[in-house]
Amino acid sequence: MLSPVERRYTTFAVALGSSLAPFMVAGLFVAIPAVGEEFAADPVILGWIPTAFFLAAAMFLIPFGRIADIYGGKRIFSLGLAVYFIAALAAALAPTAPILIGARFLAGVGAAMVFATSFALLGLILPEDERGAALGINIAASFGGFALGFLAGGLLAYYSTWRALFLVPPPVALLSAGIIRRHLRGECALSRGTRPDLFGIALSTTTILLLMVGLSLLPAVQGAAALAAGLASLGTFIVHETKTAEPLLDIRTLLRNRPLALANAAVLVYSTAGSAYVYLFSLYFQYVREFDARLAGSIFLVTSLVTASLVGYTGRLSDRISPHLVAMAGAAMTIAGFAALSFIGPATPVAVPVLALVLIVVGIAFFQPPVYTLVIGAAERAMYGVASGLVETMRLLGMTASMAVAIVAFALNFGGMAITEETVPLLLTSLQALFSIYFCLSVASLLVIWLAGRAA
Repeated sequence: MLSPVERRYTTFAVALGSSLAPFMVAGLFVAIPAVGEEFAADPVILGWIPTAFFLAAAMFLIPFGRIADIYGGKRIFSLGLAVYFIAALAAALAPTAPILIGARFLAGVGAAMVFATSFALLGLILPEDERGAALGINIAASFGGFALGFLAGGLLAYYSTWRALFLVPPPVALLSAGIIRRHLRGECALSRGTRPDLFGIALSTTTILLLMVGLSLLPAVQGAAALAAGLASLGTFIVHETKTAEPLLDIRTLLRNRPLALANAAVLVYSTAGSAYVYLFSLYFQYVREFDARLAGSIFLVTSLVTASLVGYTGRLSDRISPHLVAMAGAAMTIAGFAALSFIGPATPVAVPVLALVLIVVGIAFFQPPVYTLVIGAAERAMYGVASGLVETMRLLGMTASMAVAIVAFALNFGGMAITEETVPLLLTSLQALFSIYFCLSVASLLVIWLAGRAA
């Protein structure tokens, strides 16, 4: 067991690493109009900039979670920080939108390594009565990264260039890696000696790629074909995992562990509902309300600080009372936020979307820590890496699906046209439809987390 000082340093380093991806994601969300102007990109291309990151992270989270169980969480976490370093420099120098999308995909691979191991590392080094608070701190760091990203993205897009955003992650990644190397003794590899399921890894990554790309291409024939191929690949993956001796994901154990399965399902549905809101609000504030990047970034900064200030409290709260009750309160607040957005327009008092945004982010603060507490508590210690990777995969699959739904809506309404003064009504129609869809998904997430609580 690590000493209290070593546990604090390790928790800090993990939190630093966990803040990097949100920082870059948030900064780009605010700077999306500036990126679109530089590259003359339409909303569909702009939507792929964050989607590529979410897609890569979702594809590789479970594989890296299992690899971390076998070869060590500390090693994989540190490697993820190195990938962040390279991807940030590539994004800063990207000459075209496709290369920027590729750099964001690479950053998603690094995020998979970090996300797959962060919660597992904390679960392994901390006593059970400290986990909820530490998970809250880690999530607070993520939202702190979001807050700083919103601030930096708005200021840099207005005063300088969005490219400068990517000069921040490299030194932070080096600092986090140095602390981990110095203060986290040994290696966390509870499944050492087993072999990675390479065929299962190939099937899982292919399945996620086909399903998410297919969803984003609907209603085109190519989208339907990709979805059908993805479902076939999913079926093959399930059959393979139930027959192999050392599966990537123990399907039978997962199905028998109803609390674990339902908690992950709740994360998937909730993330599908509540993840694209920043992208949509950025478009609404800057195109419909004609706010500049500084003001839009400032609004996101304040709401993210609200979330960051609450997640530590909700993490501690989930150590004292039933976690699913806290998560249900969060889902209810998100439902209320999206309900207020279904009919917004250019003349809607600005207090309405701002209040709705506050309800959504407070709901996220109440939802995430208790659900993660449920997931880690339901998993066996030897499978912490897979459990951590699984819940993060569900979150990122939801984020990818949320963005894919937005991409489909924009493709149907815009047909390749850029956002201009003439097409703002089309943007507003798309936003209203999307907020209504996310409202329905939030209601579904409330039901699923209730079922997870009953199972637990």
